[in-house]
Amino acid sequence: MTAQGMLVITVAFVSFALIHSLTVSRAFKNYVSGIIGETRMRAYYRLGFTLVSAITAALAGYVIIIQPDATLYRPPGYILWPARFIQFAGIAIFFLAQKPFKAGYFTGLKQAKDYLRTGRTGGDMEGIPEDALVTTGIYGLVRNPMYLAGILIFMFEPVITANNLVLRVLAVAYFIWGGCIEERRFAPAFGDAYHEYRYQVPMFNIIAGIIRKYRRRS
Repeated sequence: MTAQGMLVITVAFVSFALIHSLTVSRAFKNYVSGIIGETRMRAYYRLGFTLVSAITAALAGYVIIIQPDATLYRPPGYILWPARFIQFAGIAIFFLAQKPFKAGYFTGLKQAKDYLRTGRTGGDMEGIPEDALVTTGIYGLVRNPMYLAGILIFMFEPVITANNLVLRVLAVAYFIWGGCIEERRFAPAFGDAYHEYRYQVPMFNIIAGIIRKYRRRS
């Protein structure tokens, strides 16, 4: 991979990350709400955010995939399969992280469908009814399971190429940063309950979370 390829991959990923971070920010949500109104905001914002995220991720992925690449390391089976297992665990964690939320609300399809059918909306600014702190299920073991899932999937890719080496560094750094930003949003929103939750449940270390939960039960 050339220096130009590294630059292209970096620009593509950072562009996606900036758009994603901007569109999820409170300031951007307030701006959009001021333009389209609170009702349409609750009805359509989440769906719009999902579509923008999917399109920008696909575009960034395409730009990254078409770059010339070279394999730097292909591990033997005794390394490859444990690494793949950890990646599959990351995928499982991602889906478990969706479980506490009602079907359709995460993508925004439910909000838009309900509004078109009834003309009414509810829930928070994104139309999501779950406005309480979720501490059950996978959230009882780790505070940021979706970001953890991303870290495991990218970090434990066993085949190392020039391109995915650059990409995994950028992705893992972004997931860690995203988790920190999310914590800054949740702390004032949930107050003392979140401070207590943060004290009891690790941010990313799910093994420590399992051990802590076991100790609390025993």
